[in-house]
Amino acid sequence: MKLPYRSSIAIIGFCSTFISASAIAQSSVGAAPKGDAKVVASRIIKHNFPSCRTVSNAVRAPDGSIRARCDTSNYMVFTIFNAKEGKTSEIALNCSAAKKLLNVDC
Repeated sequence: MKLPYRSSIAIIGFCSTFISASAIAQSSVGAAPKGDAKVVASRIIKHNFPSCRTVSNAVRAPDGSIRARCDTSNYMVFTIFNAKEGKTSEIALNCSAAKKLLNVDC
């Protein structure tokens, strides 16, 4: 399932749903899709944040997620599998939101 772009608040709300106690049992966070980190990050970030013009740096972390920089913002790129729906979503999350929601530094 791809998320339509509304704002970073939509992404935060979407991820908050998956982080709630009831949803944790039904979903799992995973690595970003395989492929060149910069190409994968560009595709996912630009889908979720169309205002992103240029991904200048992208590095795959040991857990398979990608840390990337687009314009002046830093992002974490990963997937979430929702067992209830049987679907995997590709997510780009602004690093400040990742810290606030997931307590993850990127």
